[in-house]
Amino acid sequence: MLRRVTRNAKIVCTVGPATDSPESVRDLVEAGMDVARLNFSHGTHQEHARRADWIRAASHEVGKPVAILQDLCGPKIRTGLTGPEAIESGQRVRVIAGDEGGPDTIAVGYEHVTRDLQVGDRILLGDGEIELRVEEVGSEALVCHVEHGGELRARQGANLPAARIQVGSITDRDRRDLAFGLKMEVDYVALSFVRSADDVAELRTLCEQAGRPTPVVPKIETPQAVEAIEAIAEASDALMLARGDLGVELSPEAVPVVQKRVLEVCRQKHTPVIVATEMLQSMVTAARPTRAEASDVANAVFDGADGVMLSAETASGRHPARACATMARIIAQAEASPHYDPCPADVGTATAEAIARGACEVAHRIQARAIVVMSATGSTTRLISKARPDRPVIGVAHEEAALRRMALLWGVRPARNRDLGDDAETLAVRVREALVKRGAATSGDRVVIVYGTPLGEPGSTNSIRVEAIP
Repeated sequence: MLRRVTRNAKIVCTVGPATDSPESVRDLVEAGMDVARLNFSHGTHQEHARRADWIRAASHEVGKPVAILQDLCGPKIRTGLTGPEAIESGQRVRVIAGDEGGPDTIAVGYEHVTRDLQVGDRILLGDGEIELRVEEVGSEALVCHVEHGGELRARQGANLPAARIQVGSITDRDRRDLAFGLKMEVDYVALSFVRSADDVAELRTLCEQAGRPTPVVPKIETPQAVEAIEAIAEASDALMLARGDLGVELSPEAVPVVQKRVLEVCRQKHTPVIVATEMLQSMVTAARPTRAEASDVANAVFDGADGVMLSAETASGRHPARACATMARIIAQAEASPHYDPCPADVGTATAEAIARGACEVAHRIQARAIVVMSATGSTTRLISKARPDRPVIGVAHEEAALRRMALLWGVRPARNRDLGDDAETLAVRVREALVKRGAATSGDRVVIVYGTPLGEPGSTNSIRVEAIP
């Protein structure tokens, strides 16, 4: 069994073929997984449902709430099922719309490829490893010069000039996948290739119309999303910086600057943010990360990320649990460093924001053992998390779904509210008893309790209380 590491930043792990058993999923939970990502770009509904059952079972067995993040494919354009296995630099190839290519013909899944592309446009395949330049535009095919060649696989990503591609952000496939995910009661829904806050609103409406309001996590991976980042962050429940496709759409040297900007905007907007893609990429095959990868994870933590994500490392890699445990140790080391100085979110004018910041300041001044947050939906807990307290935060809720959603929040340890009474005095007594029983506090410690009256009603947070453990 891998040793658990105490840390604030959370770990998102992609569950896939390499973790396709109850034992391997439990190993991820033991190693530190807080959020399990189900990538609906790959796999069948049956496979995702089976893995979701294993995640829920492992969460129960280990006694740790784990959120499930459904990641919708979005309007990702991919190469066809057949075509050349490799192309060489300097070669000429044809590009057509469809699924069936040929020895010198690459098929892509965009029906208007000859209408919307122009001479001089760049086409990138396989995360930018292969680059084509359009030389001729015909009625049925493009003729392209291979600027940089390489090996091709079926269903590789194809990046076309984003500004002229006319596709909706939510495809028919996404709608089917979303309906299935909502029936599985996923805790978050991520949408790929978001371009505006309207895309976030559309996905939120679909969830509400299905009778399953679910937190929405847009993925920032297009130049348009970067330009609209303030509005997107404002409209979102959390956000994912997907650096893989973003690094194809933008120049690689621009991505670190964009990362800084996105994390700063999310700090201002009180929006949790996940930094994703190739964080420990070498551990897809190797048992240890490179020093540069360890620095990448640590720098995301220093920059204020609420979570960091593993993709192929846990979905198809050789050492899934080891990769997760390694990431946990890197986070813990960074957070223990004298260079770590988490910056709190700005305080707005809302009562809940003021209560959250006040609770953190009181807890710091009295050196409280913990901040206990009573939150029916988890929204107050999120605000306290973004205030970056220097005390442990225990997020208490009655509903399992609210507890699982808290698993993504920086510094929050979710705890089930079974029966904390109907009034503030009973609440205080039972919180003290629960903390002592859990070993979270001892005699003489002081704790800060954040709650609302009437107790248990969403949106009622209005009180801060200091309690001493007798």
